[in-house]
Amino acid sequence: MKKILTLTALVSLTSFAAAQKNITLVWSGAVTGPTSDAGSSYGKGVEDYCKYANAQKMLGGVTLKCVIRDDQYNNANTQRNFEEFVGNEQVPVFLGYATGGMLQIKGTVQETKVPTLTASYHIGIIDPPNNQYMFLPIASYSENIVGLLEYVAKKEKGAKVALVVNPSPFGRDPVVDARKAADRLGLKITDVQEVGGNNLDNTALLKRLESQGAKYIIHQNTAGPVANILKDAKRLNLLGKMQHLGAHYTGGEDLQKLAGDAAANFIWATSYYMYDEDSKPGIQLVKKIGAQMNQKADVVRSVHYTSGMLAASIAIEAMKRAGSNINNASVYKGIISMVGSKKFDPGFTVGPVTFSAKDHVGAEMMRLLQADKDGNFKAITGPMQSQLFKLVHPLK
Repeated sequence: MKKILTLTALVSLTSFAAAQKNITLVWSGAVTGPTSDAGSSYGKGVEDYCKYANAQKMLGGVTLKCVIRDDQYNNANTQRNFEEFVGNEQVPVFLGYATGGMLQIKGTVQETKVPTLTASYHIGIIDPPNNQYMFLPIASYSENIVGLLEYVAKKEKGAKVALVVNPSPFGRDPVVDARKAADRLGLKITDVQEVGGNNLDNTALLKRLESQGAKYIIHQNTAGPVANILKDAKRLNLLGKMQHLGAHYTGGEDLQKLAGDAAANFIWATSYYMYDEDSKPGIQLVKKIGAQMNQKADVVRSVHYTSGMLAASIAIEAMKRAGSNINNASVYKGIISMVGSKKFDPGFTVGPVTFSAKDHVGAEMMRLLQADKDGNFKAITGPMQSQLFKLVHPLK
């Protein structure tokens, strides 16, 4: 507690006004270690957009110091990074990553009043208590999964559905909301299985789900474990008998790359535009910045590169709205001003970013996309929100 109070005092007593020529924009995330397959591209997106903002002089006379700090998906490292940059570097906004790390620092974020945007879309991050300064850039995993359940219910009344989730807070939390939604939709959840990244043979898992009559398998995981399951499902001739679906971190270019043609027909919920949607200004900007920064093609193609740019763009837009005195309090006001006619639309997502004092989900719209035979994802719905989500998980 003494440490937190010291950190709070540093933040509350410091005026950033005298040092606004240089401001640090930091992201703490998994450049190495578990989930770094997503984190490395995400971090490059944050860094490249930050450099682009400097080149464009988005903040006038203020220069951003762009810092990418590898926390190795380790909660203790995330905590240390937060304390270092909030306490010593006096950052006005913090960009975080993993669910576990964000939940661990949630109380400290509340104490220090430093607005924090996270790459985890775990709804518990913005649930009370200690939720005033935590923000999700896009719709939560829980809303992704409830939206997928609504899709299943429209296709087949009374369908049997199994959930396969990561063995972590990231994977487990949407299960409660999924069960509530399934009950309302008349669907039967036959099983909830936890599967991590060492799932090299999924025969027993798939045979178990088949024996239960589960026709729809909804994943809350990263693309690696999902790809291994899809490849085994193809080997066992089960792809045609089971429809696989998943929340944000399960799909996209990463799943295509890892699963190959076994990814065909996978249905994916996400708020982001895809790399091949060339008509979208946000994707044109992603490609432009990626080329300017000499990024490799597979980095620029990854949805996580776009995700990192969204987080950085929100933070920088909030700094612009903060005015001449950029600090944690003014940036917080800048974030919650993104509502109504002042919504923020950088073009990376299928709907604008809106926040308020009570609304801490940015881009609330999402789409469902389905992979073709080559694993390329194409939209099968327009921008939408789950009809049930706010009923099964009222936001406070």
